[in-house]
Amino acid sequence: MIRQSRSEGIVTLVLDNPGQANALTAPMLTELCAAFEAASADPEVRGVLLTSAGEKGFSAGMDTAQFDHASPVRAGETIARLGRVCEAVKACAVPVAVALRGYCIGGALEIAAAADFRVGGERSWYSMPEVRIGIPSVLEAANLHRLMGWTKAAELILTARRFSAQEMERCGFLTALVPDAEAESRALALLLETALADREVLAQQKRLFRTWQNTFEREAVADSRKEFALAFARREG
Repeated sequence: MIRQSRSEGIVTLVLDNPGQANALTAPMLTELCAAFEAASADPEVRGVLLTSAGEKGFSAGMDTAQFDHASPVRAGETIARLGRVCEAVKACAVPVAVALRGYCIGGALEIAAAADFRVGGERSWYSMPEVRIGIPSVLEAANLHRLMGWTKAAELILTARRFSAQEMERCGFLTALVPDAEAESRALALLLETALADREVLAQQKRLFRTWQNTFEREAVADSRKEFALAFARREG
């Protein structure tokens, strides 16, 4: 299940399935998607913090029971749910921070990669094990090279080995590396810092990030001029 709370304009979402290593079930993915969309639509929300229950790990990734079959159609439907969560995180109108302790594996790493801030505990570790179980890494894995460079992204995906928090910080995946007990507070501090800016401007900036990621430089610069002018148009309203 996904537990929710709100304080100081920050919505906290907690992956709460510790009995199964916080594995992402179909209902949890549906709840996550709805929660991010609701936060984005609520003008009183200034940020979203995603964290986890228990001390052992953030999440072991997708609940493998969802892939215990040989149907390409069902597999496509299952992975599409994860894709909708990643899209909801990136499209969220407010900044999203993830606090990571212990293991962060597969689909959970992809959700973290979609966020604006990733704060890792010093004993956290990261893995994309898909190739070792006979499937490729997809969805947000396509953007890992933007966060950590092509060389390290390829190593993470192709070797399927564990990367330490220190490695992930050095290559740029982690925004900050802190003692495990401070991961949530540091992630929250980042969100509260962004809350000093106007919510609509932050939403604009996040839209621009998407444009910059998905268009050529010329189109990205042109779009940024439009968004800049829009900020002034709002002042007249």
